[in-house]
Amino acid sequence: MPHALPRFPLAPLSLAVALALTTPAWVHAQSTGQPLGDALNEFSSVSGIPVAFPPALVAGKTAPAVTGTLTPQQALARLLAGSGLEAQQQGATIIIVRAAESTLPLVSVAASALQPDALPAVYAGGQVADGSRLGLLGNREVLDTPFSVTSYTAELIANQQAVSVADVMANDPAVRTVSYGLTNAAGAGDSFMIRGFYVQNSVLFDGMYGIAPSRTLPVETAERVEVLKGPNALLNGMAPYDASGGAINLVPKRAGDTPLTRLTANYIGDGIFGSHLDLSRRFGERQQWGVRVNGVYRNGDTSTDHQKLDLRAFTVAIDYRGERLRASLDAGHQTMNNQAPQGAGGLGFADGIAIPAAPDGRRQTAQDWEYAHTKSDYALGKLEYDLAPAWTVYGAAGYSNNRFTYLSTDIYVTDSAGNAQATAYYWPDFNDYRSVQGGARGSVTVAGLKHQLNLTSAYLKREHGYTVDYYGIQSFDTNIYHPSFVGAPSLAGFAADAAKTDQLELGSYAISDTISSTDERIVVTLGARRQNIKYLTYDSSNGAASVTYDQGATTPVLAVLFKLRPNLSLYGNYIEGLSQGDTAPIGTTNAGQVFAPKESKQYELGAKVDFGRFSAAAALFQISRPSGLIIANSDGSSTYKVDGEQRNRGLELTFFGEPAPGLRALGGVVITDARLTHTDGGLYDDNLAPNVSRRQLNLGTEYDWPGVAGLTVTARLTATSSQVIDQDNQRSIPGWTRWDAGARYATVAWSHPLTLRASVSNLLARTYWASGSGAWLYPAQPRTVALSASIDF
Repeated sequence: MPHALPRFPLAPLSLAVALALTTPAWVHAQSTGQPLGDALNEFSSVSGIPVAFPPALVAGKTAPAVTGTLTPQQALARLLAGSGLEAQQQGATIIIVRAAESTLPLVSVAASALQPDALPAVYAGGQVADGSRLGLLGNREVLDTPFSVTSYTAELIANQQAVSVADVMANDPAVRTVSYGLTNAAGAGDSFMIRGFYVQNSVLFDGMYGIAPSRTLPVETAERVEVLKGPNALLNGMAPYDASGGAINLVPKRAGDTPLTRLTANYIGDGIFGSHLDLSRRFGERQQWGVRVNGVYRNGDTSTDHQKLDLRAFTVAIDYRGERLRASLDAGHQTMNNQAPQGAGGLGFADGIAIPAAPDGRRQTAQDWEYAHTKSDYALGKLEYDLAPAWTVYGAAGYSNNRFTYLSTDIYVTDSAGNAQATAYYWPDFNDYRSVQGGARGSVTVAGLKHQLNLTSAYLKREHGYTVDYYGIQSFDTNIYHPSFVGAPSLAGFAADAAKTDQLELGSYAISDTISSTDERIVVTLGARRQNIKYLTYDSSNGAASVTYDQGATTPVLAVLFKLRPNLSLYGNYIEGLSQGDTAPIGTTNAGQVFAPKESKQYELGAKVDFGRFSAAAALFQISRPSGLIIANSDGSSTYKVDGEQRNRGLELTFFGEPAPGLRALGGVVITDARLTHTDGGLYDDNLAPNVSRRQLNLGTEYDWPGVAGLTVTARLTATSSQVIDQDNQRSIPGWTRWDAGARYATVAWSHPLTLRASVSNLLARTYWASGSGAWLYPAQPRTVALSASIDF
């Protein structure tokens, strides 16, 4: 009798596709005509590719004789010929279903070069894609990309039960999460350190800034989460907030070629129950119209005492695929309400005191009456038209409206025993964005050299408003280990909305030329972007505007890629970045002063190799950027200056794929030497840069358990070395190690694919300072359990 799930190691269909197209992976078939179930089991044993099917589905069906040396796809297609059945990928296995039920075609990868608007294929192992978007350069395969970039897939998001960008970034050794938008009180949202530089509120949505909700976005609605390491002004333009270390891009889900109805129920923390519905359909004579709908709901208690979360999100994606015209519309609505969230900046520490041990992440330091309410609406429309086979024009326009209301406390630790002063504040805030983009791309061949040309122009406007009038409405003593709990302050007479306080306008135009030889072994990319930055502030009493600065800068790029072999590339690049200038912090003599935009510069050399099922990359990089310093004055006061430079030099080693059947690996190590240079009077020259760890390690593995078909166990080790928190290097926080573990089981229930998942983050419940921004530190997230069940109908 055929098995409902054959008993051999699982491997995703994407692996089979990659093998069939890129390596000499063949099936030596010698199957005579026999019952279809037996033939499918024999195919599984020979190819090592798992196939699942209900016995009743293949009962009475006979497979034709199949002989010869074939690719796995060819062999499977011949076995199913005339049966009325098709193969589809579901999680970690191939499911045989009736043709009308198919949700994904068996093979959807062309052997030709990747088109700029084509979504790159999933790589072996299913966790990472074989390419990603490079801004105005379009989508590029990994071996054709002269930058360090990783694209995490929807399969990884589902299998790791990721619910935020921060969860996905936990896989990357070059990235460390500073703050979590899901559990924080105020504007930092999901913020990160990438290659030792801060990236805040600067996530792209389908390649454009200003569209994604400001704080966080449920990644269940994303097809890919891509991270590009290093400055990237030419590729993506200037971010509305700081993005010197890199860029994160969310690729929204689109309707597949065949229907999908997937329902997921989940449980997180100490009582968060949730659900996720994913619907996909295509319509029209040629299936040219597509609709993808996602709904996400979560509500309940987090793993921190007295902390609650309520999140509701709805997205719809409509697309049109014509012969020459392609169009899409993405829209979403999201609300998130946190009760007793973590403070906006973590926990602050007074100058000179020794940093005490981090508090237990389960223990609540916030008051029960604190809250963070956010609401976001966003939409993005895109249009592409092929003027000729090699030339395309495109345009895009979008917006997002974000409303925030916080009642929170800043906790400032005053001694090494954890005693602290808490200051309550009420903070209405808003961020409204308008973003447009247009351009053309095409290719010509001149004197035997191919030129891929790109020309683009973009404009982004951010209107922002907040009020500091309600800061300090209540103060009280507390302790980070033994918190004091007091009554809520009165908000009588407080405004529900904030007046407009500032406006940022970013206009730019860019051009690039990617030049390649006939055999495409040598590829050179040249380009530049002219960026104009205008920043205005508004008087809250009368609305009068004043221009703080109105300046421009040109950011060039030079990248060279050399393919030593079809599976081995060497590359180098010089690229610049541009970010909004610093604002002098509260407590300095020039508090509130806005400084000019900062330019960052990167030099990088790297190599990438693809072994068919397993890929690895190495990169040497140097990034330099102006840094801000707090200078002590003779009268005891201090002044904030943008004077000096932070220079990060590093080595980055990464890997992904399936090095052995049933074993998947993802991670790497980054070693960074971050130094302060050219400081005022040489005061801090050659000191370590604050908040940058010298060593970061991520090692994630998945193993398909032998003898138990459909069972996969997972583990991830994350290690981070110590980091200083001050410019004078007198204080530091120790390094830390975290273990995460999980398991999933893929099966077929009632003729429908079913996947059960369980995971535990911070398995050993370690307590440590996870990250920081200056002397404001964030304790580690507590041990958190996540459970889910997904079924396809």
